[in-house]
Amino acid sequence: MKKYRSGLILLVILYSAWAVSSASAHALLIRSTPAANAVLAQPPVQVEIFFSEPLEGQLSSILVFDSNNLRVDAGDVRVDPADPTRLTVTLHAITDGVYTVTWKAVSSIDGHQTTGSFPFAVGNANAEAVSAIQQKSTFRLPFSTLLSKFLMLVSLALLLGQRLFIALVWDPAVRTTSSHVAKPPAWEVFYRFGLLGILISIGIGMLAQGGQSTGSELAAPWNPELGRILIETRLGVIWLARLALAMLAVWLAGRKKSLWRDWASFAVNLALLFSVTLTSHAATEPRPFVPILGDWLHLIGMAFWLGGLIYFFTAVRQLQQLDGGVRTQLTSFLAGRFSVNAILFVGLIGLTGFYSAYLRVGSWNGLLTSLYGHTLLVKQVFVAGLLMIAATNLLVISPQLKRDRLQGIANSNVVTRFGKLLIFELTFAGLLLASVSFLTYIPPAKLASPTSDLMDKAQVDDLSVGITISPGRIGQNTFTLQLSSNGEHVHTAKEVLLRFTPDQANIAPSDLELISQGDGTFSAKGTYLSVPGAWQVQAIVRREDRFDAYANFNFTLQKPGAQNEGAATAAKQSGVLLLLTGVLCGLIALAVKARPALRFGTGIPLSLLMLGLGIFFLARPTPIEIERINPIPPDITSVAAGQALYSTNCAACHGQTGKGDGPVGVTLNPRPADLTQHAILGIHTDAQLFEWITNGFPGSRMPAFKSALSDTDRWNLVNFIRTLAPK
Repeated sequence: MKKYRSGLILLVILYSAWAVSSASAHALLIRSTPAANAVLAQPPVQVEIFFSEPLEGQLSSILVFDSNNLRVDAGDVRVDPADPTRLTVTLHAITDGVYTVTWKAVSSIDGHQTTGSFPFAVGNANAEAVSAIQQKSTFRLPFSTLLSKFLMLVSLALLLGQRLFIALVWDPAVRTTSSHVAKPPAWEVFYRFGLLGILISIGIGMLAQGGQSTGSELAAPWNPELGRILIETRLGVIWLARLALAMLAVWLAGRKKSLWRDWASFAVNLALLFSVTLTSHAATEPRPFVPILGDWLHLIGMAFWLGGLIYFFTAVRQLQQLDGGVRTQLTSFLAGRFSVNAILFVGLIGLTGFYSAYLRVGSWNGLLTSLYGHTLLVKQVFVAGLLMIAATNLLVISPQLKRDRLQGIANSNVVTRFGKLLIFELTFAGLLLASVSFLTYIPPAKLASPTSDLMDKAQVDDLSVGITISPGRIGQNTFTLQLSSNGEHVHTAKEVLLRFTPDQANIAPSDLELISQGDGTFSAKGTYLSVPGAWQVQAIVRREDRFDAYANFNFTLQKPGAQNEGAATAAKQSGVLLLLTGVLCGLIALAVKARPALRFGTGIPLSLLMLGLGIFFLARPTPIEIERINPIPPDITSVAAGQALYSTNCAACHGQTGKGDGPVGVTLNPRPADLTQHAILGIHTDAQLFEWITNGFPGSRMPAFKSALSDTDRWNLVNFIRTLAPK
């Protein structure tokens, strides 16, 4: 048996080593604009990248380099508050050539970091040569993160498994016998090891999270980057919440033994387990409530199974001290109770595991060709092994023990074989938990592409009309109609229009003529959705020898979020958690039975430090950059005033039409920005344009007009610049 166990462990280690090196082949980047390896006729004004999960803006970045390895981005990397999977950066005015985009994305859900790069070209470039440049994407999998997750799951299995095993197996089995059997002393040791393991795993996890940002395995505890993560990010709040819960569990463990204390500790440990699901793949789902609940139940089932096995094994070893008849009798009751409950929890694991596999894999191809699918298959091997052992216990060992108990026979051989089988089962359970830890740190086989496209369908007489507005935001969109009649594409029409009517009475309706693409598709681009709120988009189709068809579609555009205030919110939450942790440290220091030098020399200073940090972050006025609202309506007067200011201050560089081709601008390096592209609604806010007029554009020759123009003049300039956008 030892030989087989060693072989299994070696197999898992070899597979894990191969899998970690293969993880770099999986990217979490979904799409980008410009697309990877694209050759563009006109230079873009920004780079935007969409990822599979919401991003942590404090830790994510985009850099853009030209062929001379000089940066051409403005450095204003921003997570879109209206779509936290979208990361953008503005570009300087760039010329023809090949450019390289490098990015780093840190998920705000689980803290996993991916990095990558891709090229794009502008102007007269060799498309084949550009397409041959390899797009790179790497996913770093530090050993410390795996160790932290594995240690946390094992520790929680020890903590939760004890209460579940006592309530569901031990107490009912002991009550059925007339013997007074004390709980094994090792159980108290296991519980304390579980608490210690939780604290160690939290410490390693925090340092590993900081290490992902600094590029090392573990960050130093005094590293400022680690402090930023803990105080200013959602991940930091979760880590501090875990620390506070762990300290509460330690304090409860030091209280006088009682049923209330046991169940209060169980609730705290359940909350700790729930915090694990908050950083799992389940939390990245568009509607995460049911996936998170399923993941939590899955972990509860595994905690009982692994933790219960440990306590079951030690209970059987404890029973060796009893005489043969009582030992056989109590072992029989324990085996029966545990087998029944194990089947129930295995069923829970199976159902929730199948649901999770459906969400993360989604197809047989994903199961057979992806690293996530391979690891999931290995996990099922361990599950199958555990099921076989459980079936042997239920169908073979338990009936033998029951017969011996009813006949009053002390069969020590069966009990001994049962104990050896438990060792084998514990090995499988440990490997299963290791595979679960690994699964949480690799990308799922199925990555849902985040999209905000607006889509709808309508039937008008014989005509079926489908509309798609992409990306479905305020500003420039691509409008597409799919037309079919009696199941066949409509290839030609006299005219296909879209009429845009907002619910705001002061904005007149506007029309857009769509161009046929030859396959029943008609499309065009434009900035016809200019304000948030409800819009009616009417499709008008005029055909020969047919009545005009009118299809009305109603859409609501969300207002783009204000400047991201997540860091400010996280700082306040972190302050509360630090205060709570400090109070718990103080209570533990006062309650623990230890030398005064240890209690007052370590516990009290640590408590005061936590309390001081908590008060500092709660009392500190957190700077929040509020998105300024344009106070000047873009009426005729404002636009005319802005045009006069533009001619005097801006046209020499940017040109009369804003193309960046003014007489002075053509002599500058870098060239002035093409305002016709920057002025498109949805690319930049009015506040961002106002900021650049006020303080200049980073890395360019554009001067700051803060002292030369009043606030009103600068807002008038913004209103005029908006008119330069292509219609």
